[in-house]
Amino acid sequence: MMQRFGFNTWLAVGVALGLLAGPGMARAGGFMIGEMAARSAGMGTAFTAVADDASAAWHNPAGVAFMQGVQAMIGGDVIVVPGIDYATNAATKGAGGVPVPATAFSSKNKTLFLPHAYATWTDPDSRFGTAISVNSPFGLETDWPATGNPFASKATFSRIRMVLVNPSIVYRLTDNLSIAGGATYANLFQVKLNNSLQDLSGNGDGWGGTAALMFRNDAFRLGVAYRSRIKVNIDGTAVGKGALAPAGSSLGSTSITLPDQVNVGLAWSPDEAWLFSVDVDWVNWKTFDAIDVQYASALYRTVLKNLQTAVGAPATGSTHLPENWKATVAFRVGAEWRYAPNMRARFGYVFDPTPIDDAYFTPAIPGNDRHLFSVGYGYDFGERVTLDLAYVFVYFKKRDQVASPVAPIGAPESVKNGSYKATAHIISASLSWRF
Repeated sequence: MMQRFGFNTWLAVGVALGLLAGPGMARAGGFMIGEMAARSAGMGTAFTAVADDASAAWHNPAGVAFMQGVQAMIGGDVIVVPGIDYATNAATKGAGGVPVPATAFSSKNKTLFLPHAYATWTDPDSRFGTAISVNSPFGLETDWPATGNPFASKATFSRIRMVLVNPSIVYRLTDNLSIAGGATYANLFQVKLNNSLQDLSGNGDGWGGTAALMFRNDAFRLGVAYRSRIKVNIDGTAVGKGALAPAGSSLGSTSITLPDQVNVGLAWSPDEAWLFSVDVDWVNWKTFDAIDVQYASALYRTVLKNLQTAVGAPATGSTHLPENWKATVAFRVGAEWRYAPNMRARFGYVFDPTPIDDAYFTPAIPGNDRHLFSVGYGYDFGERVTLDLAYVFVYFKKRDQVASPVAPIGAPESVKNGSYKATAHIISASLSWRF
């Protein structure tokens, strides 16, 4: 949903939202996906202070210091989105404030797969360790009908495919305290944003860093993890379509800054059977303040200026769209019950608020508060192999959008007003080895 593209305010909206949003929709509002391992997913991803298996490479690499030898994990999430249900309301208006006829429809059903892989190593003869995480925590695919709905010209299809690689070095300061630090590489290798006027595609990459801390004793654990923002420069192509679109195609470029975030977790194990955890996550979505798209083709820029003039917008030949997202705080709780020597049951809940204010809402990404309910199961095949499974139900609180503004001429943002609601299902599986 973001890259080099080329056209209008609605284009930029989708572009920006698409870069950060992806095939998931769970952890920290916007377009971040928290379910990056089955065991943690079953515990509501309240795992920052737990971090005692190979997925610690992602959740909190400082936890690796208290593990032994080599551990590895592979797995993935299947995300099923039945579709976002939309219906017009009294604020859904076209050009000049003319009410839009009552209608209801849904985005297309989507089934997405997100793999993950982790490995950790702790040197038994020193205080050092290493970890590497490979996953896809940002991504989204939203596909609205290209015709027959009020905002067909605003958002039809958007997608992002990406991979995040995070190697870390771990050091145990004392018997109870450890730290970790590392680099993060983000590669957005497939970004698409299509509307009724043009098809957009592109890719880009960027670098960031991580830092983490873990304190633990026999019963309590405290974990803190920080991920820096990552600026991703996107290069791609915009191809016009339709009588009003810019002719031909144009190279274009933009940039998106993935947000920095701080995760703080507490865990308590009153006995060998139970483990309880809670996480508070701050995500600085303020980094997503605007999207600016520049076009390489002089002809494309000229046609765009004419179109902008026709709809009463400043004739710049480029696109500037303010987003002004806000920082969010998500809350997560989880529990694990070892009811047999080789079997565990898990439960979790998450409240995940949207970072999108009413004035900047777009249908390109679900802008609803989210409630997640999870259950999980773990089974040990002997001492070295474990299979973890989880199911997460995602409930998007109904959003009644009424603040998108009316324009006197052209295609107003008020066509995006209406009610939006959705649910999603996440099925996660991970297989772990200990050597």
